[in-house]
Amino acid sequence: MIIKGSSRGHDWRDVRRLADHLLAAENEVAEVLEIDGTVSMDLHAALKEMRAISLGTRCRKPLYHASINLDRAEVGTMSPDMWREAVDELGKRLGMAGHQRVVIRHVKAGREHVHIVWSRVDPATLKVASDSHNYRKHEQCARALEDRWNLRRVVGAHTRPETTPRPVAVATHSDWQASVRTGVSVASVAARIQDAWSASRDGHEFGVKLRKRSLCLASARRGIVVVDEAGTPHSIGRRLGIKAVEVQRKLADVDVRQLPTVDEVKARTKRIHNLTGRKRMKSKKDLPGIAPTWGDSGPPDWESIERYWREIGHQPEKRWDAVWIWLDGGWITDYGDRLVIDGAGMPTDKQILAIIQAGRDRGWTGIRFFGSEEYQYRARTIAMKHNLFRPDQISLDCEVGKGGGTPSAPKDPMPEHVRKTLGLPDPNAPPRRPPPPRNGNRARDNGQDRRGQVGKPARPKANDQPMTARDLADLGLDEAPADFGPND
Repeated sequence: MIIKGSSRGHDWRDVRRLADHLLAAENEVAEVLEIDGTVSMDLHAALKEMRAISLGTRCRKPLYHASINLDRAEVGTMSPDMWREAVDELGKRLGMAGHQRVVIRHVKAGREHVHIVWSRVDPATLKVASDSHNYRKHEQCARALEDRWNLRRVVGAHTRPETTPRPVAVATHSDWQASVRTGVSVASVAARIQDAWSASRDGHEFGVKLRKRSLCLASARRGIVVVDEAGTPHSIGRRLGIKAVEVQRKLADVDVRQLPTVDEVKARTKRIHNLTGRKRMKSKKDLPGIAPTWGDSGPPDWESIERYWREIGHQPEKRWDAVWIWLDGGWITDYGDRLVIDGAGMPTDKQILAIIQAGRDRGWTGIRFFGSEEYQYRARTIAMKHNLFRPDQISLDCEVGKGGGTPSAPKDPMPEHVRKTLGLPDPNAPPRRPPPPRNGNRARDNGQDRRGQVGKPARPKANDQPMTARDLADLGLDEAPADFGPND
């Protein structure tokens, strides 16, 4: 059993970050088991309430966050009552029994563990529980629970027998965070350092062997360290599991003043990453992939996308705005509205078939291939070979503008809001009536007489004056009829 913990909550932002971490979606299960002693029954509000009570004291970090972890093989032996007993025992040893607390159960990567957050401030007395010697208290509690339940005993730095050497962690928590952030695992760096150490006789040769493994030596505040390709420094003694005296003895011929500092190596690494990043952004446009021809995708439903890949035997990973699937030596990145293959070299037939099948299963009525010209032609052949799409449903970016490859216009009607935004006329609207004439005599143009009766155009009476040109124009005549005179 391993118990870790520290004081938190130095400001409101840290309280919010802690609550967000406890409910993070990266866990397969994040279940709030208990909220005790607070008025609020919401995790965020409960932690804020704990800090609000501490404002009446001089405590700078009023929350204590701890976690209890067991070996994977032993987790199945733990019942809910045993987890609760472990939490009570730890709270008693830390001097926070009866304080406000929340208990959260996590399952991450198949490993079950428990998080606890106590208020260090007793709400009744406003006295603050000390967090001194907390590491020793963690180990004492863990050893007591291991003996109580016959669990595998872990050798701790503070509870080991006198004849047992102090254990050295392979990686600290900050090392683990750096490996997650950069993608360079501590185990990989340790293996490369071990290879270079074993293959070298002195410090100079050790530095040469490291450079061949994308590592380098640098000077730090506490001596010489190894810096990986992401700019993260590593302690040589910690990675090799040896004492500092042995490291100093082998590196005695290395002049520390000639080595770059860790900051200089980080700056150089950052410049290299910026240059390669620009090239990478340019090459991203050439990544092979597939997309629907015309708006068949809709907004992505990440749960359905992950379930789809899981049901066909893959292990999808949700990262930022995409789902990543490892297949046949490369990554398939599923953005919902398109799928991209990111791997070394030309995509394999298995990868191409997988993204085509995914588009078919999503109901895409037409597909468009993009990427290198060789990939586009090969992908079209695979799609037709497996009868997933007809030739008229497939378009290639490399053929657009060359005839035969340009996607046809969509046959669906244009949405109303798009038509209004573009200011286009409504094709289904009734025809507009022509505007009235500007001669000011609407009644006569509509075939009405002066009394408003509809009929033939009014003819002058016998005693009317001869018809003027305006009268003829109103009647649509060029000249008066022969039988039409002033006395008619």
